[in-house]
Amino acid sequence: MANETDGDEARQIGSADGNLLLDLHVLDQRIGRLVEVALIGAGVTPAEFAVYSQLGIAPMTPRQLSQRLGVKRSTLTGHLAALDRRGHVSRSANPLDARSYRVELTDAGRACLETCRPAFRRALTVFHDALGQDPDRIRTVLADLDTAAAAAIERLDRDP
Repeated sequence: MANETDGDEARQIGSADGNLLLDLHVLDQRIGRLVEVALIGAGVTPAEFAVYSQLGIAPMTPRQLSQRLGVKRSTLTGHLAALDRRGHVSRSANPLDARSYRVELTDAGRACLETCRPAFRRALTVFHDALGQDPDRIRTVLADLDTAAAAAIERLDRDP
């Protein structure tokens, strides 16, 4: 059976006829596949794992989760609905804002997160090994890219 990475010589990233935005999109697909492979058998998608991992830090409002993960509220609503169907999240009043609520992992949700973490950590370790560079340096560049993307979105929204 052919490996999905066969034919990498034809990949977009770094090609002379490419551009940074398309390269980043293609990289996003590759990283998504990496996390998907790591979580095979867990019954959790990469996007759902991102929600579990953030809620594993602390309960958050949907707005906080949306901002931290860089997803639209409507997209997050779908992920939270999937976690809710599994009985992995609960909602409680937000003590700071009566108009919103906080979402937190239930015991079953924490158990699911703990089941997924070793596979994710293994993928992260393997990725860091393959990277061959300081991950913190790369994360600094990614933060710069995130800031630039946010500024570009704001500019396009303001002046379409």
